[in-house]
Amino acid sequence: MQEVIPFNRPHRLRVTKVSEDECVVVLPRRRRNLNHLGTMHACALATAAEYASGLTVLSVLGIGGARLIMSNLNMTYVRRAESECQAHALMSEEARGELHEALGKEGKASFVLESRVLDAEGEVVATAEITWHVKLLSA
Repeated sequence: MQEVIPFNRPHRLRVTKVSEDECVVVLPRRRRNLNHLGTMHACALATAAEYASGLTVLSVLGIGGARLIMSNLNMTYVRRAESECQAHALMSEEARGELHEALGKEGKASFVLESRVLDAEGEVVATAEITWHVKLLSA
């Protein structure tokens, strides 16, 4: 994935889980991901959250069948992240059904998918609300 999305290469994100409705991405604690205080940089957390969310959408749709564009990213930072973090994104069965229905009718859809970022202790350090625009490539 670092070759496909070179922007994310410096963060060394690792995908540890991808299923039909969920994705988990690890953001390692390394100097390039830290801010001037020695904690995880806000933008590194946002990048991990967006990455997990986008991969979840692609796994729901099937990679290659749709164009996916992020139109809005709203981050809420809850506490400082002093350790490696994991970004989790999960699309509910209901949301998947609504997405497939909208794509079936119009060939495009817009929706929000949340991603949560947890520290090594499992505490939420940030949440992201990401608005995605999806268009079927055949539409």
